[in-house]
Amino acid sequence: MPARAGRARVSGDTVFRGATAVLPGGPVLADVVVGGGVVTAVAAPGTLSADEVVDVRDRILLPGAVDVHVHFRQPGFEHKEDFRTGSAAAACGGVTTVCDMPNTHPPVSSAERFRAKRDLVEGTSHVDHGLWAGGTDLPELAAMAGLGAVGVKVYLNRSHRADDPYADELSMPDAGTLSTLFRACASWALPVAVHVADHDQEVRLRARLRAASTTDARLVSRSYRGDGVLDALARVLAAAAGTGCRVHIAHASLAPVAALDRIDAARRAGVRVTAECGPPALLEDDLDRLGVLGVPFAFPAGDAEAYWSALADGRVDLVATDHAPHTRQDKAAGLDDVWAAPPGYPGVETVLPLMVDAVLAGRLSWSRLAELTSAAPARLCGLGGKGAITPGADADLVVVDPAATTTVDAARLHSRAGWSPFDGRRLAGAVTATYLRGRAIARDGELLPGPPAGRFLTPEGRARP
Repeated sequence: MPARAGRARVSGDTVFRGATAVLPGGPVLADVVVGGGVVTAVAAPGTLSADEVVDVRDRILLPGAVDVHVHFRQPGFEHKEDFRTGSAAAACGGVTTVCDMPNTHPPVSSAERFRAKRDLVEGTSHVDHGLWAGGTDLPELAAMAGLGAVGVKVYLNRSHRADDPYADELSMPDAGTLSTLFRACASWALPVAVHVADHDQEVRLRARLRAASTTDARLVSRSYRGDGVLDALARVLAAAAGTGCRVHIAHASLAPVAALDRIDAARRAGVRVTAECGPPALLEDDLDRLGVLGVPFAFPAGDAEAYWSALADGRVDLVATDHAPHTRQDKAAGLDDVWAAPPGYPGVETVLPLMVDAVLAGRLSWSRLAELTSAAPARLCGLGGKGAITPGADADLVVVDPAATTTVDAARLHSRAGWSPFDGRRLAGAVTATYLRGRAIARDGELLPGPPAGRFLTPEGRARP
C-alpha cells in the first residue's frame, strides 16, 4: 500500500474511510473507493477522496460473504421460504451472494426447469445469486452448464419422509454413473457438490436408534454421522481420483470427524477435493432445550472443537450454511416423535455474526474468516469479481463493529421460517451495514428501502444466456 501523501481524488462515488479492511494480503488500515459498482482504489487512510465519505473508523471492512449452499425453497416450497425472504435474511446478515440448491419441486434436473427457476426468481432477490443443477442426465446437465449453472449437486441420500425434498431423479443410482458424471463435469469445468451418504446403512442405523428413543433429538443428529458415511466418502474419493473433476463435499460436518483427515489425505494425494461446513456453534446439550429445532447440526463438544480446528487449519475449505428453513408447524411433527420432523434450520442471516464471534474469541483470524466466507466459496463456483476487496472486484462490502455485541432475536430475522436455534445467543461483534456493488442494502439488521437489486450470476467466462 502506498505511503501517505496529499489527499488524491480518484474516480469513484464513495470512499469508505479509515476501516481495517480485510484485503487478500491481510487486514490493513485503508480507504476503499467505490465507483460504478466496483472497487476502484485501495490506499492508506486519508489519502483518497470521492463524492461521498462513509466514516468506518474503528470498524472492520469485510468482503461480502458468499454462501454456496442455501435452500430458498422456490419453486414448490414457498410456504417455507422464497428468494425474496431468503435473500432479505442474507442481506441483513452480511451475505451478498448465494447459490441455491436444486432440490425444489420440481427438482432442477433439466434445462427447461433451470431456465424456469432462473426466470421465476428474477427481480425478487436482494443479493446476487447463482443456481446449482441436479440430476444425472448428461445432455440436460450439459445444457444447464450452458445456461450458467455454478455446478452440479449430487445426492447419495434418499428420502426418509414424504416431505423430504429429495426426488429420486436427483439421486445417484450407482458408482459407475457417479464416475461418468465426474468425468463429464471435469470437461465442462464445473464443480460437483456431493451430499455423502450410504442410504442403506443410514436406514439401519436410524432403525436401531429410533428403537432406543423417539424423544431424544441427539440420536437423530447422530444418525447422519454413522460409519456408512465414511464408506460412502471412500467411494466418492475413489471415483473422483484421476478424473480431474473438482469434487466438493457438502456439509462435511454430517460425517464422523474422521472424514476430515480422509478428505485431507485425498487432497494431498492429488484428488481435487474441497469441503464445507457451517459454524459448529450448536452442541448436543443445546438439544435439551431446542429438540428437533437444532437437528442435524448439533455436536458433542469434542467434535465441535474438531470442526473449529479444521476451519482454522484449512482441512475445511469454506463455510456454507445449508440454510434449510422449515415452518414451526413442519418441525412440530417431531414433538411426539423426533424422527418425524424434517432436518435443518435457517442459517444464512446468522452465519457471519457467528463467524465474527469466533474471530473475536480467538478461534480464527480476520484473514481466515474472509477466506472461508468469501474468497474460497467464490472460487469454488467460479464467481469472478466476488469474494475479495481489491480494485476491479464488485464492491460487495460488510461493515463490522468489533466493539459491539449482537443478541440474536428470532423476531427480527427475515427468513419466512420465523425462528432460529440461535435465538437469544449473545455474540461479540455486530454486522452494521451491507453493501451490494456499492449500494447499501441493509443496516443494523434491517433491510433498506428500494427494489431488490440482486443479479443472476454465471461462472466467470460464461455469458448470461
